[in-house]
Amino acid sequence: MVHNSLFLIAHFHNVIIAGVVFAAFAGYTYWFPKAFGFCLDERWGKAAFWCWLVGFYLAFMPLYVMGLMGATRRMQHYDVAAWYPWMLIAESGIILVWIGIACQITQIVVSFRHKEELRDVTGDPWNARSLEWSTSSPPPVFNFAVLPRVDGRDTYWNAKQRALETHSLGPEPAYKDIEVARNSPTGIVCAFFATFLGFAMIWHIWWLAILSFIGAFATFVAFAWRDREEDRIPAAEVARIDRANRSARLAALAHLGVVQ
Repeated sequence: MVHNSLFLIAHFHNVIIAGVVFAAFAGYTYWFPKAFGFCLDERWGKAAFWCWLVGFYLAFMPLYVMGLMGATRRMQHYDVAAWYPWMLIAESGIILVWIGIACQITQIVVSFRHKEELRDVTGDPWNARSLEWSTSSPPPVFNFAVLPRVDGRDTYWNAKQRALETHSLGPEPAYKDIEVARNSPTGIVCAFFATFLGFAMIWHIWWLAILSFIGAFATFVAFAWRDREEDRIPAAEVARIDRANRSARLAALAHLGVVQ
């Protein structure tokens, strides 16, 4: 009964937007401070949230009703009076969604303008439970100064609770030199050639396929013949970076009144 109707459109967007896009927005907001070192402006974020949420349901819930009433997809025009109020509701929802998008763009602009005020100095703006929030924001190239010992899902949360109880972050670890992989453009360059290779193979553009394959293979061979694959970060540098992070966390605890 609902085949090729607006019911299908409503259901598809309910899955894709509410189930995928909203989750992507949540992840983007959650991980932004860890990636860039400062949080997004909360006021504009809340405005975008409410516009998106209300606008989405106003835009697509009426399409379920219209689909059950027989409205088909891709209509150029219609002359069923009963559909008109539902279409107006859907139109108002789309307007709200566009306002929500404008709020998100404004949020990015405002956040970058006021990034010093929104700076995440502790690396843990959400009082999170998982270990990645124990590093600074953005994290150093080596991630953890000393590999943490993991004894459960809430290892970092338990460590924070102990710090609150003991008024201390615990003894300073023994820092050692850390080896990290050197930066290399190999992946991006190979992906560039591979994209053209796939395009050429689909459309049977054999000369482009051959050139793309040679380019990707040559890049891989050049990468394989590198003389030095890793960089060594001295223990003193590791200690300097980690001590700064520990000092920021101690200051945060002191602000809560638990460190003398």
